[in-house]
Amino acid sequence: MKVIAISDVHTPQYLWMLKRKLEILDDDVDLIIGAGDLIYKGASLAINSLASAIVQKFNKFVPFFTCFGNEEYFNIEPKLKELKYPIYLDMDFVSIGNPEWSIFFTRGILAKPTAWQKRYIKNAEQVYENKLIEIRSIIENLRKKTDKIVYVSHYAPTYKTLEGENKESLELLGSEKIEKIILEFDIPLAIHGHSHHSTNPIVNIGKSTIINAAIMVNKSIPIITLEDGVKVEYTG
Repeated sequence: MKVIAISDVHTPQYLWMLKRKLEILDDDVDLIIGAGDLIYKGASLAINSLASAIVQKFNKFVPFFTCFGNEEYFNIEPKLKELKYPIYLDMDFVSIGNPEWSIFFTRGILAKPTAWQKRYIKNAEQVYENKLIEIRSIIENLRKKTDKIVYVSHYAPTYKTLEGENKESLELLGSEKIEKIILEFDIPLAIHGHSHHSTNPIVNIGKSTIINAAIMVNKSIPIITLEDGVKVEYTG
Protein backbone atom coordinates (compact mmCIF):
# COMPACT_ATOMS: atom_id res chain seq x y z
CA MET A 1 0.00 0.00 0.00
CA LYS A 2 1.49 3.31 -1.09
CA VAL A 3 0.76 6.19 1.29
CA ILE A 4 1.56 9.90 1.36
CA ALA A 5 1.54 11.99 4.53
CA ILE A 6 0.85 15.73 4.77
CA SER A 7 0.22 18.28 7.49
CA ASP A 8 0.43 21.98 8.30
CA VAL A 9 -0.80 23.14 4.91
CA HIS A 10 -2.80 25.81 6.79
CA THR A 11 -4.97 26.25 3.70
CA PRO A 12 -4.94 28.71 2.02
CA GLN A 13 -1.54 29.75 3.41
CA TYR A 14 0.64 26.92 2.07
CA LEU A 15 -1.73 25.39 -0.48
CA TRP A 16 0.60 26.59 -3.24
CA MET A 17 3.41 24.56 -1.68
CA LEU A 18 1.25 21.45 -1.46
CA LYS A 19 0.26 21.79 -5.13
CA ARG A 20 3.88 22.21 -6.20
CA LYS A 21 4.98 19.12 -4.27
CA LEU A 22 2.03 17.08 -5.53
CA GLU A 23 3.10 17.77 -9.13
CA ILE A 24 6.18 15.56 -8.88
CA LEU A 25 4.36 12.57 -7.37
CA ASP A 26 3.20 9.57 -9.35
CA ASP A 27 -0.54 8.99 -9.49
CA ASP A 28 -0.50 5.52 -7.93
CA VAL A 29 -1.23 6.46 -4.32
CA ASP A 30 -3.54 4.24 -2.28
CA LEU A 31 -3.99 6.34 0.86
CA ILE A 32 -3.45 9.89 2.13
CA ILE A 33 -2.78 10.50 5.82
CA GLY A 34 -3.19 13.97 7.29
CA ALA A 35 -1.56 15.00 10.55
CA GLY A 36 -3.62 18.10 11.25
CA ASP A 37 -3.57 21.85 10.60
CA LEU A 38 -4.82 21.34 7.07
CA ILE A 39 -6.67 24.66 7.42
CA TYR A 40 -5.70 28.09 8.72
CA LYS A 41 -7.09 29.32 12.03
CA GLY A 42 -10.44 27.55 11.93
CA ALA A 43 -11.26 28.43 8.30
CA SER A 44 -13.37 25.31 7.82
CA LEU A 45 -14.43 26.12 4.25
CA ALA A 46 -10.78 26.19 3.18
CA ILE A 47 -10.65 22.41 3.41
CA ASN A 48 -12.63 22.31 0.15
CA SER A 49 -9.72 23.96 -1.70
CA LEU A 50 -7.29 21.40 -0.32
CA ALA A 51 -9.60 18.50 -1.20
CA SER A 52 -10.02 19.87 -4.73
CA ALA A 53 -6.24 20.04 -5.19
CA ILE A 54 -5.92 16.41 -4.11
CA VAL A 55 -8.69 15.18 -6.41
CA GLN A 56 -7.35 17.21 -9.33
CA LYS A 57 -3.91 15.68 -8.88
CA PHE A 58 -5.02 12.04 -8.67
CA ASN A 59 -8.21 12.37 -10.75
CA LYS A 60 -10.06 10.38 -8.10
CA PHE A 61 -10.95 10.37 -4.42
CA VAL A 62 -7.93 8.60 -2.92
CA PRO A 63 -8.93 7.51 0.63
CA PHE A 64 -7.94 10.43 2.87
CA PHE A 65 -8.04 10.34 6.67
CA THR A 66 -6.70 12.97 9.05
CA CYS A 67 -6.49 13.94 12.70
CA PHE A 68 -7.27 17.40 14.04
CA GLY A 69 -4.57 19.99 14.58
CA ASN A 70 -4.55 23.01 16.84
CA GLU A 71 -5.92 25.17 14.00
CA GLU A 72 -8.87 22.87 13.48
CA TYR A 73 -10.42 24.61 16.45
CA PHE A 74 -12.47 22.67 18.99
CA ASN A 75 -15.65 24.57 18.10
CA ILE A 76 -15.52 23.52 14.42
CA GLU A 77 -14.76 19.86 15.06
CA PRO A 78 -18.42 18.79 14.66
CA LYS A 79 -18.59 20.54 11.28
CA LEU A 80 -15.36 18.94 10.09
CA LYS A 81 -16.48 15.51 11.26
CA GLU A 82 -19.43 15.80 8.88
CA LEU A 83 -17.09 15.96 5.88
CA LYS A 84 -16.82 12.98 3.59
CA TYR A 85 -13.46 14.11 2.21
CA PRO A 86 -11.16 14.16 4.03
CA ILE A 87 -12.47 12.10 6.93
CA TYR A 88 -11.49 13.52 10.31
CA LEU A 89 -10.90 10.98 13.08
CA ASP A 90 -10.09 11.62 16.73
CA MET A 91 -9.08 8.95 19.25
CA ASP A 92 -10.20 6.43 16.67
CA PHE A 93 -8.65 4.19 14.06
CA VAL A 94 -9.29 2.82 10.59
CA SER A 95 -8.10 -0.53 9.25
CA ILE A 96 -7.17 -0.56 5.58
CA GLY A 97 -4.97 -2.26 3.00
CA ASN A 98 -3.74 -5.75 2.16
CA PRO A 99 -2.00 -6.69 4.35
CA GLU A 100 -4.26 -4.76 6.68
CA TRP A 101 -2.84 -1.86 8.72
CA SER A 102 -4.61 -0.18 11.65
CA ILE A 103 -4.10 3.59 11.63
CA PHE A 104 -4.86 5.44 14.86
CA PHE A 105 -5.65 9.18 14.81
CA THR A 106 -5.47 11.68 17.67
CA ARG A 107 -4.58 15.34 18.12
CA GLY A 108 -2.00 14.04 20.59
CA ILE A 109 -0.66 15.63 23.75
CA LEU A 110 1.78 18.31 24.82
CA ALA A 111 4.27 17.99 27.66
CA LYS A 112 3.24 21.48 28.74
CA PRO A 113 -0.08 23.16 27.87
CA THR A 114 0.17 26.43 25.98
CA ALA A 115 -0.76 29.71 27.67
CA TRP A 116 -4.08 29.67 25.75
CA GLN A 117 -4.82 26.12 26.87
CA LYS A 118 -4.06 26.95 30.50
CA ARG A 119 -6.46 29.87 30.29
CA TYR A 120 -9.36 28.24 28.44
CA ILE A 121 -9.12 24.50 29.20
CA LYS A 122 -9.94 23.64 32.78
CA ASN A 123 -7.20 21.51 34.38
CA ALA A 124 -5.32 21.35 31.08
CA GLU A 125 -2.43 19.35 32.55
CA GLN A 126 -4.82 16.69 33.86
CA VAL A 127 -6.66 16.63 30.52
CA TYR A 128 -3.39 15.65 28.84
CA GLU A 129 -2.58 13.06 31.50
CA ASN A 130 -6.01 11.49 31.01
CA LYS A 131 -5.58 11.49 27.23
CA LEU A 132 -2.17 9.83 27.59
CA ILE A 133 -3.79 7.00 29.56
CA GLU A 134 -6.53 6.67 26.94
CA ILE A 135 -4.03 6.62 24.05
CA ARG A 136 -1.97 3.93 25.74
CA SER A 137 -5.08 1.83 26.37
CA ILE A 138 -6.22 2.03 22.74
CA ILE A 139 -2.75 1.21 21.42
CA GLU A 140 -2.40 -1.68 23.86
CA ASN A 141 -5.70 -3.17 22.71
CA LEU A 142 -4.79 -2.71 19.04
CA ARG A 143 -1.42 -4.34 19.62
CA LYS A 144 -3.17 -7.49 20.91
CA LYS A 145 -4.78 -7.84 17.45
CA THR A 146 -2.04 -6.71 15.09
CA ASP A 147 1.56 -5.54 14.91
CA LYS A 148 0.78 -3.38 11.84
CA ILE A 149 -0.10 -0.09 13.52
CA VAL A 150 0.41 3.53 12.47
CA TYR A 151 0.17 6.26 15.12
CA VAL A 152 -0.95 9.63 13.70
CA SER A 153 -1.09 12.82 15.75
CA HIS A 154 -0.68 16.53 15.22
CA TYR A 155 1.56 17.09 18.22
CA ALA A 156 4.97 15.46 18.02
CA PRO A 157 5.34 12.05 19.76
CA THR A 158 9.10 12.58 20.14
CA TYR A 159 11.56 15.47 20.34
CA LYS A 160 13.95 13.76 17.91
CA THR A 161 12.05 15.10 14.87
CA LEU A 162 12.13 18.59 16.37
CA GLU A 163 15.78 19.40 15.72
CA GLY A 164 15.91 22.96 14.42
CA GLU A 165 13.16 24.16 16.76
CA ASN A 166 13.85 26.40 19.76
CA LYS A 167 14.82 23.98 22.54
CA GLU A 168 12.78 26.00 25.02
CA SER A 169 9.65 25.33 22.94
CA LEU A 170 9.87 21.54 22.67
CA GLU A 171 7.37 20.90 25.47
CA LEU A 172 4.87 23.07 23.58
CA LEU A 173 5.29 21.03 20.40
CA GLY A 174 4.82 17.49 21.66
CA SER A 175 5.56 14.97 24.39
CA GLU A 176 8.22 12.29 24.83
CA LYS A 177 5.69 10.29 26.86
CA ILE A 178 4.17 9.15 23.55
CA GLU A 179 7.59 8.02 22.34
CA LYS A 180 7.70 5.63 25.30
CA ILE A 181 4.36 4.11 24.21
CA ILE A 182 5.56 3.78 20.61
CA LEU A 183 8.68 1.94 21.78
CA GLU A 184 6.84 -0.14 24.38
CA PHE A 185 4.47 -1.58 21.77
CA ASP A 186 6.91 -1.60 18.82
CA ILE A 187 4.72 0.65 16.69
CA PRO A 188 6.31 0.50 13.21
CA LEU A 189 5.32 3.98 12.07
CA ALA A 190 4.30 7.29 13.65
CA ILE A 191 3.37 10.45 11.72
CA HIS A 192 2.94 13.96 13.13
CA GLY A 193 3.00 17.64 12.22
CA HIS A 194 3.00 20.93 14.18
CA SER A 195 6.75 21.58 13.82
CA HIS A 196 7.52 24.07 11.05
CA HIS A 197 11.29 24.36 11.57
CA SER A 198 12.46 20.77 11.85
CA THR A 199 15.76 19.98 10.13
CA ASN A 200 15.45 16.25 10.82
CA PRO A 201 11.87 15.31 9.89
CA ILE A 202 12.36 11.53 9.60
CA VAL A 203 14.01 9.46 12.33
CA ASN A 204 14.28 5.81 13.28
CA ILE A 205 14.00 4.91 16.95
CA GLY A 206 14.23 1.26 17.88
CA LYS A 207 11.89 -0.56 15.49
CA SER A 208 9.89 2.60 14.76
CA THR A 209 10.03 5.21 12.00
CA ILE A 210 8.72 8.65 12.98
CA ILE A 211 7.88 11.26 10.35
CA ASN A 212 7.21 14.96 10.71
CA ALA A 213 4.87 15.45 7.74
CA ALA A 214 4.68 19.26 7.89
CA ILE A 215 4.61 20.43 4.28
CA MET A 216 7.39 23.00 4.76
CA VAL A 217 10.01 20.76 6.39
CA ASN A 218 10.25 17.99 3.79
CA LYS A 219 11.99 18.51 0.44
CA SER A 220 9.10 16.58 -1.08
CA ILE A 221 6.07 14.74 0.24
CA PRO A 222 7.14 11.53 2.02
CA ILE A 223 6.07 8.37 0.19
CA ILE A 224 5.47 5.49 2.56
CA THR A 225 5.10 1.88 1.49
CA LEU A 226 3.23 -0.25 4.00
CA GLU A 227 3.62 -3.96 3.38
CA ASP A 228 4.96 -6.38 5.98
CA GLY A 229 7.21 -3.51 7.06
CA VAL A 230 7.64 0.22 6.47
CA LYS A 231 9.64 1.90 3.72
CA VAL A 232 9.92 5.69 3.38
CA GLU A 233 11.34 7.58 0.40
CA TYR A 234 11.17 10.92 -1.38
CA THR A 235 10.48 11.71 -5.04
CA GLY A 236 12.62 14.32 -6.70
